[in-house]
Amino acid sequence: VDHNLNAVIVAIRGTQENSVQNWIKDLVWKQVDLNYPNMPDAKVFGMNLIYVLCFFTRVGCSFIYFLMRFMFWLKVHTGFYSAYNNTLLRPAITNAVRKARRLYGDISVIVTGHSMGGAMASFCALDLAISLGSDSVHLMTFGQPRIGNAAFASYFEQYVPSAIRVTHEHDIVPHLPPYFFFLPHLTYHHFPREVFPCINLESV
Repeated sequence: VDHNLNAVIVAIRGTQENSVQNWIKDLVWKQVDLNYPNMPDAKVFGMNLIYVLCFFTRVGCSFIYFLMRFMFWLKVHTGFYSAYNNTLLRPAITNAVRKARRLYGDISVIVTGHSMGGAMASFCALDLAISLGSDSVHLMTFGQPRIGNAAFASYFEQYVPSAIRVTHEHDIVPHLPPYFFFLPHLTYHHFPREVFPCINLESV
C-alpha cells in the first residue's frame, strides 16, 4: 500500500532472462477464450449475432458459428493468460488486494508491469475491475506486447478505461504478437491508450 497515493500497488515483473518457462509462455501465440468467473457480457454479443445470422441466411449454422467465434469471441494470448490465470499468482494478488482494502478502506488499485509482466498486469487489472469496479482500478504498463484480439481490446477498454501503455519507439515487444491488416478480426490488437515518452538524447 502506497500511503502517498492512497492506493494498493500491484507490480508484476517482466520475463526473466534465464527462465525457459517464461520464454515458452512468451512464444505461445495461440489464442484461447477469455473466461473469468462472473465476467459480464463476454459471449453475449457473439452468440446473439450468430442466432441472427443463422435465422436470416441460408448459410449453415456450423460455418457461421465457426466464423463468428473467431471474429467476435474474446480471444487472448494463451501463454500470457495462463501465466496469470492458471498459476498461484491470481489468487495471491486478489487475496492480497481484498485484505488491503479491508484494512484501509475502498482505496484504488494501481496495477503495473513491464514486458511479459505488462501483459499479465493487464489481465490482472481486468480481473480486479470486474470484481471491484472499473473506477477502482488503474493500469500502467511498459513495453507491453499485444494480448488479445479486436473483440478483447474493445471489451478491455470498456471495463478498464483508466489504462496507459508506455511504449518506446524502438522496442520490438509492443509489436508482438504480430498484427496482420488483412485479418483484422482474427489477429492481435492493442487496447488503448498508448503513450510515447519524449526523451532528449542530448541530455542523457
